[in-house]
Amino acid sequence: MRFPLLLASRYLYTRKSTNAIHVLAGLSILGMGIGAAALVLVMSVFNGFESLVFGLSNQFNPDIHIAPAQGKTFRPDSLWLARLGNDPDVLSLSRVLVENALFAYGEVQDIGVLKGVDEHYAAVSQVDSAMLDGQWELEDVAGSVAMVGAGLAAKLGVDTRDVFESLVVYMPNRKRTGPFDQPFLRRFLPPAGIFTIQPEIDMEYVITNLDFVQSITSHRGALSAVEIALQPGVDHRQALERIRDLAGTDFVVRDRLGQEESFLRIMNIEKWVAFAIMCLILLLVAFNVAGTLWMMVTEKRPDIAILKTMGATSTQVQKIFLYNGLLLCGVAFLLGSLAALSFYVLQHSYGLIPVPPGFIIDAYPMEIRWFDFVIVLFTVLSIGSLAAWLPARRAARMDAIIRGE
Repeated sequence: MRFPLLLASRYLYTRKSTNAIHVLAGLSILGMGIGAAALVLVMSVFNGFESLVFGLSNQFNPDIHIAPAQGKTFRPDSLWLARLGNDPDVLSLSRVLVENALFAYGEVQDIGVLKGVDEHYAAVSQVDSAMLDGQWELEDVAGSVAMVGAGLAAKLGVDTRDVFESLVVYMPNRKRTGPFDQPFLRRFLPPAGIFTIQPEIDMEYVITNLDFVQSITSHRGALSAVEIALQPGVDHRQALERIRDLAGTDFVVRDRLGQEESFLRIMNIEKWVAFAIMCLILLLVAFNVAGTLWMMVTEKRPDIAILKTMGATSTQVQKIFLYNGLLLCGVAFLLGSLAALSFYVLQHSYGLIPVPPGFIIDAYPMEIRWFDFVIVLFTVLSIGSLAAWLPARRAARMDAIIRGE
């Protein structure tokens, strides 16, 4: 293996008799390098958006979320809740009831999600640290109050300083028995604070205390989920498995990744579709690599004849030009990686590519993951080996004797 690799490295750097080969080799390295850099950057942008959205949702999502496997609500047993709360890995446990509702403020109406939580909710979520206006509280001396998402508050025109205007919550009347009964139950909920986490949550959620939601939905004692915060430093995977055993088969237990499963699946699909498109572009560049190696094989025909005369096998000759193509792509990968890292530093420092106005950040987020470089290196070398295969096969089939014209 050392002999073909040594000759391949010499053929890559030594002077060629034809300048066109130098030009084509330089263009091949440049094209493959740009492709490798593009692959790294595309993956890092998707990584950045994934980490950004996942980090923002972590302020809202608990460490562990327990929901019924069938139906929307369930009535928990006190002993069941006690077993979960007394687990040594559990820091805090909060009971939650979620329902869709119609909200009205003044003359404006919109549909959203009403989330009722108990007094332990601030310990399992970080919503209290994401307050845009007002302070986190679920009730005051007058009764229940609302924490409104910033997007929904903007659509409704909510003013937390207006003590004379309340948020009106409409919920279907499930106890309606006759045509003269009201189709909707109506309750008043003063807005006391506005929070902001991420657009999808801000545009939908209103958070208040659990008793208010249970009363308006007529689900006394019912819950939609139990949310759990784990002790700092515990092994989340082991804790998840133990809580699944405690919860039983009638419940679905998810960690933070599981709660964002749909989002992560969509992001991964988009990421690998973009990766596949860039690979197709690299395949087009690989034709240039194949052309370069083909001309190099033609130029080195006398050398191939001498090598075979001296005892080199066809397999060794084939490996020489196969390694030549791999070395060419390896150099391109190194140059592309350096270019991608340089752009990454500049993007983080100066925000070279901004996002459209109105987003929560000013520039496209990027996150370098070193495993991505392994994937890109494997992809570049695989494409390079495909491009070098035919020229290497041609070199292996050349005769050991050069016939004169």
